[in-house]
Amino acid sequence: MTEADLYTIVKVARNEDLAEQIGRDRYFDLVDHNKVRSFRIKRWTPFNLFKEEVAKEFGIPIQFQRFWLWAKRQNNTYRPHRHVKPQQEAQPGLPKIPPTVCSDDILLFFKLYDPLKEELRYVGRFYVKADGMPVDILAKINRCDPVDKMVTFRDSQLGNGDIICFQISLEDESRGQCGHPNVPSFLEYVYHHQGVTHVYFAVVTLNLPRVLKF
Repeated sequence: MTEADLYTIVKVARNEDLAEQIGRDRYFDLVDHNKVRSFRIKRWTPFNLFKEEVAKEFGIPIQFQRFWLWAKRQNNTYRPHRHVKPQQEAQPGLPKIPPTVCSDDILLFFKLYDPLKEELRYVGRFYVKADGMPVDILAKINRCDPVDKMVTFRDSQLGNGDIICFQISLEDESRGQCGHPNVPSFLEYVYHHQGVTHVYFAVVTLNLPRVLKF
C-alpha cells in the first residue's frame, strides 16, 4: 500500500478566505482552493479528531465549527454542496458527498457591486428557506426599496452554494459616469478582458430591489 493510499489532503476554506479573494482574483466563484489551508491526514482519521486539528490551527472551538462538502458544477466551479451532519462526523474517516440534497434550508452567498468604484466584494452568507422570498431577507442585506413581485428562492432555482450579486442604487446623473453600471455588464467585462476561459456564467434576474447607498 502506497502513501497515497494512506493519506489524503483536506482543504479548508473559511469565510475570511472568501472575503480576501473575491473582487481581487475571484469574480465568478467563491474561492481558489489552492490558496487556502490544507491538512494532510490519514484517510481513516475520525472526523472529530480532524476538527481538533482545525481548532488548533484556526483557534475555532469545535462546537462552533460547521463543515460543508464542496462539489464541482457544470460550469467548472466548486460550491458548497451539503453540510456534514453529526451522524457523519461520528463515523470513522471523512464522509463522502451524498448523491442528492433534500433540505428546506439553502446556503446563499452575497456579493455587493459598487458601480461607481466598479468593485465587487464579498459581504457574507446566510441561510434562507427554499420557499422563502427575497423580500424576507432585505433586512439582513440593507435598507432597500419596496419589492413589487414575489418569487420564492425555489422557483428561482437557487440551491446551496449559489451566489446572489446585488448593487448600490445609482442616481440618474451618476449612471453616465459608470463604465459598467450594473452587475451583468461588469461580469461581461471581466469575462472578456481578464483571461477567464474556464467558466461560463449566467445572470439570473431575481426580484431583489436596489440597495440604497448610505
